[in-house]
Amino acid sequence: MREIVDTAVKQLPRNFPRDLATRYRLEVERRLNKGVSNARKSGGLDFYLPIMAPGGTPVAASFVVGEITFEGDHPGRFLDGMTSGSAYRPAEVGEAPGVRRELVVDADSQEEIELASRRVDYVAAIPGNPGRWLTISFSTMGGGDPRDELSDATVSLFDAIVSTFHWSTE
Repeated sequence: MREIVDTAVKQLPRNFPRDLATRYRLEVERRLNKGVSNARKSGGLDFYLPIMAPGGTPVAASFVVGEITFEGDHPGRFLDGMTSGSAYRPAEVGEAPGVRRELVVDADSQEEIELASRRVDYVAAIPGNPGRWLTISFSTMGGGDPRDELSDATVSLFDAIVSTFHWSTE
């Protein structure tokens, strides 16, 4: 991971403020390490992050695919519970019922989170497997502000990736 972070930092513009670049490097490295650790602990199956920078600009974003189980007789009850009084909204993933939530998580020095991030989470029923749910969780720092145009673009790209998802039994 250090090699990935080094490569990303080398691609920052030459006039990028040194103190911000150092904070950026430390935060990206910390988030990668914590993200992989948390993904493993929570049953994450796959961890994705861009290592090739489009147009020479590094993108601070990643997403984790995982699985959770919830014993119940009908997916609708689980989804109704998730959307009731929360930020989750109905969504489809590969024509399967699910939910989506988007939020900004502010920096928090007590949690060792130096920079704010924008997060998008999907949870979808796995067809033909009652009680099994796919989770897809995305995070980006944008260009240093989770509400900036880069963040908007990476969230749109993530949503586009999720919209191409198809279930297969092969």
